[in-house]
Amino acid sequence: AYHRVPRLFASLALARGDGRYAKLLKSLAKTDLLILDDWGPEKLSDEQRRDLLEIVEDRYEQRSTIVTSQIPVDHWYDMIGNPT
Repeated sequence: AYHRVPRLFASLALARGDGRYAKLLKSLAKTDLLILDDWGPEKLSDEQRRDLLEIVEDRYEQRSTIVTSQIPVDHWYDMIGNPT
């Protein structure tokens, strides 16, 4: 599955509002390969940071994830907004 990160976060916010949030996270967790494109155009909000953690946690050591970005990896902590 291919998702542009800004659109994925918008879809997650909408799904949270209409009750599809858990179903969407479950679908993302089951996808064999998740491609997150266009990572890092702006700093993550608290909600987006939690969404990203949920996605990564669900997939950790279970499925493959590819992240693409024009931002150097050493600046990702700044984009996430939380050094942990």
